[in-house]
Amino acid sequence: MSKILLFVKLDFITVKPYLTIKNLFVLLIAVTALSINNAAGGVLLGIVMAFALMYSSYPFAVGEKNGIDQLYATLPIGKRNVVLGRYGFVVALDVMSGIAACIFLFIMQTALQRTFNLQETLLTVLVLFAVYTFLQAIQLPIYFKLGYAKAKFLAYLPLAVFPLVTISVGTRFSEVDWILLVENALAWISDNQFFAVAVSVIVWTAIMSVSCGISLSFYKKREF
Repeated sequence: MSKILLFVKLDFITVKPYLTIKNLFVLLIAVTALSINNAAGGVLLGIVMAFALMYSSYPFAVGEKNGIDQLYATLPIGKRNVVLGRYGFVVALDVMSGIAACIFLFIMQTALQRTFNLQETLLTVLVLFAVYTFLQAIQLPIYFKLGYAKAKFLAYLPLAVFPLVTISVGTRFSEVDWILLVENALAWISDNQFFAVAVSVIVWTAIMSVSCGISLSFYKKREF
């Protein structure tokens, strides 16, 4: 466990130089502009949390560029620890981005004298967390198999395909009242909170475990 946590820490150290004031400033401008233009809270949360999705690939890029992956291969640290550490880093980054998104939205809503609905915000963050980690569960095995340079195009395909599929489904079933459907789903979740949470955790854990197992299988076969 200590080695896995060490790799999580190393990945954060790798990403830290790219967490610049410039990037934070760009994020602040985007969130502020959308807030002033009455953008939905979910959009603001999605933008802030999307930064974690972007930064999750940085350890692969930096590791490949600076030969860190080759160094790991020569050390008696176990490829399993490398893979689990990378997944731990990604999940921790997503959790931190979710917290940051809530804080951003609270500040914006308060500054603009609007109502901040904590329960709705937390639910939205949890849904975004599930969606983003699902996309990362697809991306990570590709990076572990091919490396960053060869995989970056394929790894970013899910980000382009997912919204297209969402739009296509919405268009194909245009007769469905999606707002009513979501409201009914939220009402059901509210009435069956324990069951909904239990099923969600089990499904999420299963997806991440399968993804992690595939990544480990690919990483063990890679030659550096």
